Parts: sequence; C-alpha cells; structure tokens
Amino acid sequence: MAERRQLDFASLDDVMLDVERLLTGHITVGRWSLGQICHHLAAALRLTLETPPSSAEPTREQQVARRRFFRAGRFPEGMEAPIPLLQPPPGLDTATQADALREALVRFDSVTGPFPAHPALGPLSKEQWTRFHCLHCAHHLGFAVPQ
Repeated sequence: MAERRQLDFASLDDVMLDVERLLTGHITVGRWSLGQICHHLAAALRLTLETPPSSAEPTREQQVARRRFFRAGRFPEGMEAPIPLLQPPPGLDTATQADALREALVRFDSVTGPFPAHPALGPLSKEQWTRFHCLHCAHHLGFAVPQ
C-alpha cells in the first residue's frame, strides 16, 4: 500500500505543478479524493480573500500558536475542517476542482492585502498567509500519490 507523501512547497507555484502531475495518475491514501482535496484547498484560499480584513491585535494565545505553527513547518495532524464551507462534498470532478484551485491560487497571488485574521493564528501578513497556504496544501496533497 502506498504511503502518504511528505511535501514542502517553497511557493504556491509549486502547488499546481504537483496537482498537474497528480492529474496524470494517482491514488489517494486518505479519506478524500483528489477532487475533494482541491475543493478544500480552493475554499480555504477563497476564504482568505473574501473574509473582511482585520486590524485587531493578536492575542497572546494567537502569538504563541503562530510561532509554534511556523516553527513546526507543517500542518497539525488530525484536525477537522473548522467550518462546513471547508468540508468538501463527495463525488466532485477532479479536473473541475483542480481548475478551481488554480483560479484561487491566481487570485491569491494577485492580492496584496489587507487580509483577515486567522481564527487560531491571528492577523497574518501576505507572506505569512502564503506560507500558511503552502503548508496547508502540502499537508493535504500529501494524501495523493502519483502513479
């Protein structure tokens, strides 16, 4: 049985290169299909772009969580999607969802801010949001293995 991949995307450009490779043949080793993974990642990117910006100062708890998260350099295991919008439905077309992810990545790349605060990590800069999404994409796309 195939094992989950450990990915580390240096930039969001690397995400679609990996998805394109997966589209030529893959298996998934988690609960979601590649279409569901792409749907979830696109929804997370859109949420970053469509949530109203925040000018709030981070709480002490958020500062600690942010330091830990970025120091760890990987997404925590076993977390459930925190809101229903991020939970992908079954039966999604993989190519359609890959296109939606590509579109969300292009939109994110074109925006300079301001950005919303992350619920657990607090306010993030464009660079921090970029790193967050690189880690998030690496986490989920690791469950899809090229064949």
